[in-house]
Amino acid sequence: MLEAIANSKKSIVLMTYIFHADGIGVKFISELRQAHARGVVIRVLLDGVMAHLTRPSVVHALRNAGIPFALFNSPLLARQFIFLNLRSHRKICVVDGRIGFTGGFNIHRDYWSSNPDEAVHQDTHFRVTGPIVAQLSTVFVNEWLYSSGETLRGEPWFLEEDEIPHEGRVLARGIAAGPNEQQERLRGSYLTALNVAQKSVKIMSPYFIPDEVLIAAIGDAINRQVEVDIFIPRNNSKILLAATMGTINEILGHGARLWLCPPPFNHSKLMIVDDQWLLMGSGNWDERSLRLNFEFNVECYNALLVNKINTLFRTHQNSATQFTYAEYLKRPFHHRLFDGCTRIFSPFL
Repeated sequence: MLEAIANSKKSIVLMTYIFHADGIGVKFISELRQAHARGVVIRVLLDGVMAHLTRPSVVHALRNAGIPFALFNSPLLARQFIFLNLRSHRKICVVDGRIGFTGGFNIHRDYWSSNPDEAVHQDTHFRVTGPIVAQLSTVFVNEWLYSSGETLRGEPWFLEEDEIPHEGRVLARGIAAGPNEQQERLRGSYLTALNVAQKSVKIMSPYFIPDEVLIAAIGDAINRQVEVDIFIPRNNSKILLAATMGTINEILGHGARLWLCPPPFNHSKLMIVDDQWLLMGSGNWDERSLRLNFEFNVECYNALLVNKINTLFRTHQNSATQFTYAEYLKRPFHHRLFDGCTRIFSPFL
């Protein structure tokens, strides 16, 4: 992503949930400043709440660098304050309307390290080209219009139709989900995938607290002899891990396999069905992603791509510990009671 920004010629749009102005954030701001000085037009969109929580202030850093930016649902704007609980969790970057990036990465020192052994977080981010890039750009310009009032059209934000490369072999579609939509698109994607699965489902999420509808869909898939494997980080916060345990007991009872991944904290959001279909992006398996956050995911159909992501799953499985239903039942009663109580408040976590 930094390389693409450094080589940009016309335009850069960047949307992220967390942008810290130290560590790797300094490098991003430096590259954006240099691109701006070259005449590249830039727009940066940050979640309003998270932007004001960062220290040192990313708002001041971007302003001092002369980089145009806006805040999504800023707590300082009266007209947006009432929507304070609706956060933009999307991570999108598009360079020259030609190269796109999306996935789970935030711009934070915990996500970026020159030495993988020193990384605090692991994540999965994707570089995309072709027609899918315009879908990323469309999501950005719509959110930018809401946040800033400025309309971005045509060049340099989008390629002309005859400029769009079509040599790719991956069928891909962007899924923009949020509380402004009449349909819950992220939940619908999860449910459809579970309902059509015939052989296997693999899920990787740092926050796995599905509701009863999704739990039932997982159970139905298992009853159809579909193998379901779920990967979550072992080193999560105690409250979130308890909320997960309050949910996972039902799923383990159905026959799913749960894998607890060791550090570093795995922040990837991935789903594979029947080794043919992949869903990747920013959405988690919790109420905040399903109902309150603005998320962006991409569904992909390509066996070769899925095989590469399957390799990632196998790598995590080799180092993970399986947590069984029998082990859950052995948990002390007060732990299971805490799990159940925490689950009640899961929509607020």
